[in-house]
Amino acid sequence: MKTLNNFPLAPQISPYGGFAQLIAERTLRLLIQQDLVVPNIPNTPVFYAWPRPERVVLIFDPLRLKNIEAVLSKRFAHSLSSALNGRRITTTNTRGVFLQVAYEPPKIEALKASPLDFSQQPSPLHVPIGTTAKGPLWLSILDMDAVLVGGSRRMGKTRFLHGLIQALIHGGQANLILWDGKDNVEFGRYASQRNVRAVPELSEALQELVQEITRRAGLFRQVGVSSLPEYNARQAEKLSPLVLMIDEAAFIPESDQPALINLVARGGAFGLHPIIATQKPDSQAVQTLVKANLSTRIAFPVPTHWDSQVILGRPGAEKLTKVKGRLLLTWNARLVEAQSFIINTPESQAVTAQPSLLTDEELQVARFLLTQQDGWFQAGTVADAFGHGREWAVALSRRWEKAGYLTAVQRNEKGHPQGRRMTESLRREAESGEEANLENLANLENLAFKPDSSVSKTQ
Repeated sequence: MKTLNNFPLAPQISPYGGFAQLIAERTLRLLIQQDLVVPNIPNTPVFYAWPRPERVVLIFDPLRLKNIEAVLSKRFAHSLSSALNGRRITTTNTRGVFLQVAYEPPKIEALKASPLDFSQQPSPLHVPIGTTAKGPLWLSILDMDAVLVGGSRRMGKTRFLHGLIQALIHGGQANLILWDGKDNVEFGRYASQRNVRAVPELSEALQELVQEITRRAGLFRQVGVSSLPEYNARQAEKLSPLVLMIDEAAFIPESDQPALINLVARGGAFGLHPIIATQKPDSQAVQTLVKANLSTRIAFPVPTHWDSQVILGRPGAEKLTKVKGRLLLTWNARLVEAQSFIINTPESQAVTAQPSLLTDEELQVARFLLTQQDGWFQAGTVADAFGHGREWAVALSRRWEKAGYLTAVQRNEKGHPQGRRMTESLRREAESGEEANLENLANLENLAFKPDSSVSKTQ
């Protein structure tokens, strides 16, 4: 009789005997590893393997099992399925102790990448994950909450982030704060988009977000709610979700890490959804952030099971097919494999200049903030400077905040409002307008001091 580690196996007499023998050996090996077998009973098999046309039935001797419930548990069935390359396991103990194991693992059709189609976006806050065995997968950023994305270089991680950004811009209901750790090489191309800030300095953006979370906490206390959906359900003036996207966590300055960890840990209730990406999951910054409740994990192919463990909380990403865009997602306590969509990225902003979207008077307000107010928008000051009522200035500030030209109201340590701050988008508008204005003034001065003859030559 054939044995494995001195545990006898029943003989196989069947055309399927080879498959049954292999399954039986691996099953017995797992039982021994988990210390579920009673040893030292000579010539008594732990189980008999009964080959059937599509499966093998393992018929156990209950006296050889230390813990029958453990052998029949879902946990053991999952472990055995993993050891047998995903074969289906069925357990029963109605007339004895049985495990039924399929000969062949389930066939999964090859996942193919398909172009990103925004017409499939279920809601303005859904983002594209990719194609799964069940079809296209989109998830709401509200449900994903806080996200960690990791993967090796050139495996599709950054292109995947572009898809998330484009979907949220298309939806138009979230405010995006983007930092790529590469001087805006990646995310700077979205700076002119509505509701987007591509920040060159992470520290400034984090401090503004801390102030905004503090402001929202005060508003929630006034209304008596504890979450953004509750607040928006009761208030006419809605608060938008905030999405902070960081492309390379390993580049986060050490001085910025405490503020970021604080935001990740407490920002969810106030509508802040961080998306942190990295190709170096072993960095201290990433491991600290993981402990701060990045609840949704997405892993592209990685070199080691340790990298997968950091990103997903379990191995698996090291075994992914090394195809760009292939990923694993932990979602609803399940591991989902997907192929990310084909995503086109826009050209860098430096290629084409965008015309100003501001009126002449609004450009004057922007220059006033830049040159005389150190970037601060205070409604009373702006109203007095331009001869309008305070209501006009407040309406302008709210419109500019929604357009991504101004931050939310900033507050000091005591919670007193200090006004809104210009964003980089409005600063660029003001600076470009100022340069054009100075050029026009120079031309007028040249014309005023030159004789008529030279004036005619310049025309």
